[in-house]
Amino acid sequence: MMKIVISDDRFGSSDEERAVFAAPRFRLTAADCHSEEALIAACAGADAVLLNQAPMTRRVIEELRQCRVISRYGIGYDNVDILAAEEQGIWVTNVPGYCTGEVAEHALGMLLSCVRRIPFKDRQIRSGGWNLNQPIRRMSGRTLGIVGFGATGRAFWEKIQGFGFGRILIADPHIKTKLLPGMQGTAASFDELIAQSDFISLHVPLNEQTRYCINAESISRMKEGVILINVSRGPVIDEEALIPALRSGHIAAAGLDVFEREPLGPDHPLLDLDNVILTDHSAYYSEEAVSILKTRTALNALEVLEGRIPRTAVNRPGIPKPVSAEMEYTA
Repeated sequence: MMKIVISDDRFGSSDEERAVFAAPRFRLTAADCHSEEALIAACAGADAVLLNQAPMTRRVIEELRQCRVISRYGIGYDNVDILAAEEQGIWVTNVPGYCTGEVAEHALGMLLSCVRRIPFKDRQIRSGGWNLNQPIRRMSGRTLGIVGFGATGRAFWEKIQGFGFGRILIADPHIKTKLLPGMQGTAASFDELIAQSDFISLHVPLNEQTRYCINAESISRMKEGVILINVSRGPVIDEEALIPALRSGHIAAAGLDVFEREPLGPDHPLLDLDNVILTDHSAYYSEEAVSILKTRTALNALEVLEGRIPRTAVNRPGIPKPVSAEMEYTA
């Protein structure tokens, strides 16, 4: 019998996974792991691990004596030591595309809310305020920058058509193959986009190139009063540099779904800022998206256990073929 472990059950139900592993030869268990020690204990003897946010480090992976696949719930896989898995002969898979529309819609909602100051006005009216005259400028005619033009970046681009932006700048290392003739958008370097955009939306994976690409130096080159949206990964932004820029108004507002450390502690300085919209790493979420995610995560593991090459692998253990560069980004 093959043992499949859900390492950290984030969703409170495993119906989709159990449907995939319904055959008697499989035994599916769900755990609630948040540390290396808990992962090592829960995944002992596992043939497959369905991983959410738990830390799948080298130490943990080296204890997975018979594991054949780590199937990640989600698009990103920065909590998995890919090299260690490769060395152990373990496949790592992800689920690209399951929430593309949701993330794009969330980014758009944050942008509109920041520009129109909707949450701030709502709070003020509830406490008796009225005729709230904050400086608000129209979006039309101004410059939007999209950093990263993968699935969510492109979906965001599709949704902002018709808003009348004067320019749309797009920074992506593969932009020449993604920006088609007739599309409203101009390929730009990261530096050009940072310096020229009135609104910046981040849609990049977390890697060595993107970590802290929004830092004190890049913020200093942004326009006064820029609005920043992040629905990608928290450590893309250096929060120690972001917070003073928000306090000074150099960054007029930010919409943040992701953070360097999650969840935010009760004393986090972002909680005291009125010009920040905070959501709980939920841009991915809809009931439909989560059902797709859970099913596809289980199917990825099943493919490996049945001796097939998984369709959405992020490594190639034992196969002399380079990993796809589709998700790479150079800031």
